Amino acid sequence: MKVTRFLASILLLGATASTSFAQGAVSINWTGCTGPINLGVAPGSKVTAVVSVLGANTPHKAYQWVVTAGSPGGLRDAWRFDAAGCQGTSLILVTHNIAKVCPPFMGNATPTLQIPDWSYDALTLKAKATLANTYPNGAVYTTGNVPVPTTRYLLGGIIFDQAFAVTGAGDPPNTCGGLEVPVCFHITSASWLDLNGVELPWSIAGEYITSNDPNNDSRCPGATPAAAKTWGQVKSQYRI
Repeated sequence: MKVTRFLASILLLGATASTSFAQGAVSINWTGCTGPINLGVAPGSKVTAVVSVLGANTPHKAYQWVVTAGSPGGLRDAWRFDAAGCQGTSLILVTHNIAKVCPPFMGNATPTLQIPDWSYDALTLKAKATLANTYPNGAVYTTGNVPVPTTRYLLGGIIFDQAFAVTGAGDPPNTCGGLEVPVCFHITSASWLDLNGVELPWSIAGEYITSNDPNNDSRCPGATPAAAKTWGQVKSQYRI
């Protein structure tokens, strides 16, 4: 079966979203599942934004999250990891698998299929990371298919390699400037599918992190307003 058809069959079941919040709350942190909210990002460093959930206690077979990145005056070259950007797509990884942080929310489920994306909007001057992860047979833990609500689970994250980033103007494409400018990373939506294919939204406990902004001068997350996104819209985005 083609990958696109497999994912379509899973996502189609979750086209209708529930209006009530599911148990569990999602957070984003730097470095680990309970890491700092602000991080001083230096030229040449590799940094990771981690998305996790705590309090989930229901069997499930898929989830998705969206993180929007914005800066005052627009993202600078140091954070342009899109195809047309200074850093390029090879230096960014949106992934469900980050080692040594916390256990994966899907457990040892098989088979699995992930759709990661990082895109830049030239109109809003912001970027967006999206990850959809499906495992149609349901999550599998050592204790069964029900997550432990006192355990924090990994939902994935974004790994940024600032190999060509510099402070100041930079010299594209040789160097990518503006790393010192604050960036706000904001969870704008997060949801999961139960075993019946019903989409349920998570509540958000820690909704943002910042880079090089210890005093939150960027007024994060106010610069990146939330926008709902259903599994049907994710499916449409990838034309499946």
